[in-house]
Amino acid sequence: MSATTAVRGRPAAPTAQRLRRLTRWAGILYLAIFVVYPLSTGIRGSLVVPGDAAATAENIRAGEGLFRLGMAGEASIVLIEVALAAILYVLFRPVSRAGSFAAALSRVAEGVVMAAGNVFTSILTLVALGGAGYLTAFGPGQAEALAQLFQDADGSIILVWGLFFGLSLVITGWLAFRSGFVPRVLGILLGLAGVGYLVQSFGVLIHPGLAGPLEIVVIVLAVPGELLFGLWLLIKGVDHAAWTRRAVEADGAHL
Repeated sequence: MSATTAVRGRPAAPTAQRLRRLTRWAGILYLAIFVVYPLSTGIRGSLVVPGDAAATAENIRAGEGLFRLGMAGEASIVLIEVALAAILYVLFRPVSRAGSFAAALSRVAEGVVMAAGNVFTSILTLVALGGAGYLTAFGPGQAEALAQLFQDADGSIILVWGLFFGLSLVITGWLAFRSGFVPRVLGILLGLAGVGYLVQSFGVLIHPGLAGPLEIVVIVLAVPGELLFGLWLLIKGVDHAAWTRRAVEADGAHL
């Protein structure tokens, strides 16, 4: 039986062209995150003055359009993560359906946490500074303090995001290492990236004073693996013959 033929009614494996298109989209989405996320969070962060609620409120009111632009960028990341999770699930499903599903589920959960953390707290910030009539119930400076609270809380909520993201990367790294159609070194690097995020999140939750050093650890461990993985998917793709063999073997194992 041909490797591209359907197995007992199962869909035929995608052609090399379709698989290449799939991996190219995965690479584009992965690299889009590298560009959009730091720009979006950087925009928002530039308006927040740590420990100074009045200055933060003044900056956000004066630059509300910029603040909303950052929110839109963060919201787009949520959509990108969901689409990327679906593509990576299809890509690594021949290696392990359970593992691929767990990685996708973790990535979607990470996107939801990001929505709750980055976008939701920013919405609450704008509501607190919006000047609605009911806000007169707060004393002088209290609305500004609430806005600062929401932005400070965002930094802690991101730690939960890091737990889901780290788990997703560890599982994806394991899948890539075992796949046979992606270089094993990429799997190792993705696994290290995931470990970096997990160490950072758990480390800061246990000892907040380690936030600075652990951020450096994440940059050193995460950036090479994620960047190279995204570039590989975009430029090289996967070995179609090896992917098809794994897909046929996986189908046969579930008959």
